[in-house]
Amino acid sequence: MKKTLFSAIRCVATFSVIGLFNQSLNAQITENFDNITTLTGSGWFLQNNSSPIGTTGWFQGNPAAFPAYNGATDSYIGANFNNTGATGTISNWLVTPNVILKNGDVITFFTRTSADNMWADRLQVRMSTNGASTNVGVGATAVGDFTTLLLEINPNLQLSVYPMSWTQFSVTISGLSAPTSGRIAFRYFVTSAGSGGTNSDYIGIDNFVYSPYVCPTLNVSPSTLNAAFAGLPFNQSITQTGALGNSNFAVSAGTLPPGLSLTPNGTLSGTPSATGNYSFSITVTDASGCTGTQSYNMSVQCNPNGASLNNLPTLCSNSNPITLTQGMPTGGAYSGNGVTGNQFNPSVGTQSITYSVNDAYGCLQTATATITVNTAPNVTLSPFTNLCFNEPPVVLTGGLPAGGTYSGTSVSGGIFTPNAVGQFTITYSVTDANNCSGSTTQTLNVLNCVGIDEQQGGEISVYPNPSTGIINIDLGENLGDIQKIRIRNTTGQVVKTLDLNTIVINGSTIMLDFHDISNGLYFVELIGKTEVGLIRIVLEK
Repeated sequence: MKKTLFSAIRCVATFSVIGLFNQSLNAQITENFDNITTLTGSGWFLQNNSSPIGTTGWFQGNPAAFPAYNGATDSYIGANFNNTGATGTISNWLVTPNVILKNGDVITFFTRTSADNMWADRLQVRMSTNGASTNVGVGATAVGDFTTLLLEINPNLQLSVYPMSWTQFSVTISGLSAPTSGRIAFRYFVTSAGSGGTNSDYIGIDNFVYSPYVCPTLNVSPSTLNAAFAGLPFNQSITQTGALGNSNFAVSAGTLPPGLSLTPNGTLSGTPSATGNYSFSITVTDASGCTGTQSYNMSVQCNPNGASLNNLPTLCSNSNPITLTQGMPTGGAYSGNGVTGNQFNPSVGTQSITYSVNDAYGCLQTATATITVNTAPNVTLSPFTNLCFNEPPVVLTGGLPAGGTYSGTSVSGGIFTPNAVGQFTITYSVTDANNCSGSTTQTLNVLNCVGIDEQQGGEISVYPNPSTGIINIDLGENLGDIQKIRIRNTTGQVVKTLDLNTIVINGSTIMLDFHDISNGLYFVELIGKTEVGLIRIVLEK
């Protein structure tokens, strides 16, 4: 079904001006669209960016479609599907006069579509903060300077969503960092539009009102400030009532005492560096540019005790000496047990530290504070037994006090994995409830124990073991496989190498002479054609 003809009629009758318009950028704008031919002369801007351009733009309201919200039956502004061709995209702009945009400004208007509502319509309200610019871009999809979308009626172009009777909409401007010059725009924006399209029918806009935010009384508190002393930190919050949105505080007259500063959120803080009487004013500005001011007289007095010694650290008895820097004002001297110059040695334990300084007024100022020293834990670790690299991972134990952590090569989560031959340094560390730490180390030996059983197994036997110097190894049928013999110490070092032709062999038993090797634990490495065996022996001469 084609769109009805009356929707496309553009009224060209004689009009009367009923709407009230004020040229002042800060004044309220009321526009009832009684005669749209006067809009451009009043600062409004109209531009049809539809693609393709149709036979209509914005036109005087058509009572045959529906009457105006107020005033004469045609006293509203309308737009319809003929803004574009048979099929296309409607982007028809109606831009208000230039105004000073402020947070809190309120926009209200009435809009509706025809009662049959057989084709979906859409209307956007957009904002430009670029002064008097009328740049709405080029083409149906462009928005130019009007990048801020304030309101969108029927954004998804659904049927029966755009109101079919006059309905008021309201937008409150927010999010501006400060008042700024700009414009508000209505954009009749419909895709798949036109007389042959699936969307776009007929809309009207009436009784547009732009109401500038009216500044309330902004009160700045407190009315008087706390006492201030030279050399002592000062901090006081300046507050306000009545502001819209975020507020900003600034010194608007006079001078703050040296050393003090005022943050935009109203914190007056710092350390006064000179005595005297100071007069200044603080002004608060809200998000809409409204202001309130409070005047102050502030006296900065000589501090009766201008030295301070704060924020001394809590130390551990095994910590390195620290440099004392906490005394204020700078340039003074520290004294107390364990203090040399400005160095404190924690080994003396918890102490009372005194800081003395001549302030800017020639007065000797002193401050005393306690520096806490906690006793570090006494950490011990029992020696470890030797391991073979082919043994499974072992849980490390023996550390005291309990609850510490083990670390080192091949250590993870308190478990040592003997995945290489050599000496490994194991560290045990403990941190107590006072965050004091201690640690100790032990050496763990991993020996090359790959191959046949170490003592005896199958047809191999070793005797005597321990030995005073001579060890017999009965290899049984394995004798023919042995090609060379090496003797290693517990660190894996080779201390002796033997060939079979230099060894006394009695049947399947070989006799090894260890008289030239010192007492201790050793490993006999039997090197065969396809296998390396390791036998643990003990020499006790």
